[in-house]
Amino acid sequence: GDWKLALNPPGSDLPESLARDVLVSYKRATDVAISDNYRAFHSWALINFRLAEQINDKDRGLSSSKSSPMIQHHVIAAVKGFVRAISVGTKRWSASVQQDLLNLLSCLFKYGDLDEVSRTIKEGLESIEIEAWLGVLPQLLARVHIKSPSV
Repeated sequence: GDWKLALNPPGSDLPESLARDVLVSYKRATDVAISDNYRAFHSWALINFRLAEQINDKDRGLSSSKSSPMIQHHVIAAVKGFVRAISVGTKRWSASVQQDLLNLLSCLFKYGDLDEVSRTIKEGLESIEIEAWLGVLPQLLARVHIKSPSV
């Protein structure tokens, strides 16, 4: 999937056919990956997060944009991928683990009011070691004022 992404100009939206090909490639990598393959889960999570954000940006202004089934599907896949990558990555600390934690927090703060996303995040949090959160503590404290009960 990496080489296919490299063909797309940086910062531009992914065409639907390319997105589908990359998703299939990364999903295969997570399916056949040794259970401790950080990179497979990291890449899978990032592409799903990127696609959710891309769809959300396109639909900006529509009242139901955030709750569209396609966005929810990608966010849930991203959350599961980030959780798995963080769980694996903290065993062999990687600089990208902090990026995964921050992206997981972005999913929580941006989409955490959606029931299915909130449920998936709550389930995933149980598998992340408490020490992993130390690096993103400032971001957590900055969001302490959020009033949404699911977040």
